[in-house]
Amino acid sequence: MKTSFDVIVIGAGIMGASIAAALVESGFDVALMEKGIAGAQGATRDTGGIVRGLELDAALRPLTRRESLYGNPGIVHALYESALNRSGVAYIASAEVCGQYLEAVDSEGCEGIELHASVDALDNGRFSPFCAGECLLIERNGGTVDARVTVSNLCRYVSEKATYLDHLAVDRCVEMDGHVQVHAGKLCLEATWVVDACGASGPLPRPSNALHARTIPFTRFGCDQAPSMPIVAHHLNTYLLPLGRNLVQVGGQRRQRAEHADQLSMAPLDNEQDVMDRVSRLGYDRHHSLPVVTQVGWDAYTEDGRPLIGRSSAKSHIFIATGFCGIGFKMAPNVAELLAFELGGLMSGVSMDAAYRSVMDAFRPSRFAEVALS
Repeated sequence: MKTSFDVIVIGAGIMGASIAAALVESGFDVALMEKGIAGAQGATRDTGGIVRGLELDAALRPLTRRESLYGNPGIVHALYESALNRSGVAYIASAEVCGQYLEAVDSEGCEGIELHASVDALDNGRFSPFCAGECLLIERNGGTVDARVTVSNLCRYVSEKATYLDHLAVDRCVEMDGHVQVHAGKLCLEATWVVDACGASGPLPRPSNALHARTIPFTRFGCDQAPSMPIVAHHLNTYLLPLGRNLVQVGGQRRQRAEHADQLSMAPLDNEQDVMDRVSRLGYDRHHSLPVVTQVGWDAYTEDGRPLIGRSSAKSHIFIATGFCGIGFKMAPNVAELLAFELGGLMSGVSMDAAYRSVMDAFRPSRFAEVALS
């Protein structure tokens, strides 16, 4: 069995599978490792997969934009686009918040973006009586993607052209001189570089106070008529994701946190009641809706809402790609492209240019240590 690689990617969720596929396409000798079934852990398992390009945090916009950053989309972008259901995405928000979104439109282009002074244009005005004073943005090129199907296709690509090892948990990584040993059960693999894409349940140490595990509760309810497209409801601080003509998924807000996913309490708390109270303010009252199930997943998040992407320390051969706050699926194609670009530079001795560094600086894992020192 082959035991030495250019890069070992740990974690076959949406982020790890995307990074591994991009590296394989770039010519790296890659092994992708997963402790269970691809896409069956953490945020990837439970994500609703709402894909939208508009982003309030300017630092995140290079990661969420739909097109390739370097004009070479590749296999990851292609698989995402083929899996995308372009239903559109609606944003119900105040005029102030819509204005902040439009700053992103100015920088990324306004194609497919509609601004309305009221919500009358959404589903024939059915939400208008409940959203007085709110504005509406519609991102026509947005929609939903089935993250688990996409992960399966990415892993199939990796297994056909490189090495994919599932049902194999990594126990530890040991940094040596210029390479990393990856210990998993009876195996000891080696790689020049390792990418930790394990989310909140990984075996590797992360920078102190940089990353936390958080529950992501959601409730599914039946109704007379689901929305025609996903809704980001800022005034309710949640989202509505149509799963069929009469079924909707809504994110809950009663969350718990811990240092590691294994330490989380997965109790549903009062999320079902909280969700139903919120959606009643959009007309889904107890006469027109019925809660079906409340489930609790988890994700990895950071205090500033920005992921950790980069080397775990200045001279480390371990890269971190985690902390995507439950929305890594919409950033994965561009994160994969960026990491393939940087690792290619490191392998060939080429330094990253100023444009690349300006994008990635906001996501350096060391930023939390710098805050603590200051």
